[in-house]
Amino acid sequence: MERQCDLNTWADLEAAICDLTAANAAAVIPSAGNISHLLFRGHGSHDWPLETTLDRARPTFTLLADYYRIAAIAKTQVETFTSHSWQDIDYASIAKRFEEYGALRLGSLPNYDYLVYLRHHGFPSPLLDWTRSLYIASYFAFQNPIGDRVAIYVYQEYGGQGKSGSSNEPQLHVPGPNVRSHPRHFLQQGEYTLCAQFVDGHWSLGRHAAVFELNKLGQDRLWKYTLPCSEAAVVMDRLEKYNISAFSLFQSEESLLETLSRSLIRGTWRDA
Repeated sequence: MERQCDLNTWADLEAAICDLTAANAAAVIPSAGNISHLLFRGHGSHDWPLETTLDRARPTFTLLADYYRIAAIAKTQVETFTSHSWQDIDYASIAKRFEEYGALRLGSLPNYDYLVYLRHHGFPSPLLDWTRSLYIASYFAFQNPIGDRVAIYVYQEYGGQGKSGSSNEPQLHVPGPNVRSHPRHFLQQGEYTLCAQFVDGHWSLGRHAAVFELNKLGQDRLWKYTLPCSEAAVVMDRLEKYNISAFSLFQSEESLLETLSRSLIRGTWRDA
């Protein structure tokens, strides 16, 4: 279930997350179950839903295995025009594996490193990206805000009571942060969630929102904090002091110039 809280200032958000983190830490001591760390995601508009880039691309396929088939085709050209290479994608074996209900629950996601690379370079992905840092999430929320309010989502997979699911329900899977991939994955303290549903003997793509609508106690907990876009200048100035900028998160020429334009041009006009 999504819990929404509309806040007025950046200081209110820091205080709310501090309280949430403290409650999370206190729950670890008496609990015999697993307590997951918090993950954060920033949206430039509070109206934007929790959708993956693949959701927004409106694919004509529904099976998770079919995404691997398309990713395998793209891999040939990606490797041709870049210096990168990845382990071969054995589509036939992956398709067979995804006919087993335990495929996602008992093992790692096949070719996870390549899927993370695709996600970071704009190829539509079933992975929804999160960060372990509130401040990095806030950068993405306030970088180019739209409308009147932005949103910071907070996700927790395990709340101390285990995690249950049935084959006919959408489920969230968190492959974890330990993957060799593009430096952006580490610069942005990235983690990812995959939503899938076992339908007619196959793992199919699912919608994140459908999982939270199930409202299961003690698992897949979601908070949504909104802030006015008018806080953007305050937040971005604060993040610069923490060395969180376009360049520190992307380290490309474009991000370097974006960072310089903010600190020099925009800063000059502010000081005039």
